[in-house]
Amino acid sequence: MTPLLHSEVFFFISSIGFIILGLLVAILIVMTMRAIASISRILDKVESSMDTIGDATMDLIEEVRDHAFFRMIFGGKKKRPSKTPRS
Repeated sequence: MTPLLHSEVFFFISSIGFIILGLLVAILIVMTMRAIASISRILDKVESSMDTIGDATMDLIEEVRDHAFFRMIFGGKKKRPSKTPRS
């Protein structure tokens, strides 16, 4: 084989290798983008659920504090909202 033929075979094989490598990188990028999008959707759902859970928890705490049994055990009077706003 002549040196020119050797170089042509080398460049042909390396071109096929780079095409395969490029396809694998493209597949990896697409899979990464899909995973990031899924994680983003999950985090959005968790964040909206946390707001709902936080509101429900605050309502539950207020109901427990307003209950007569709670006031009997821990003392204190039912708090009334002040007429003058605090700054």
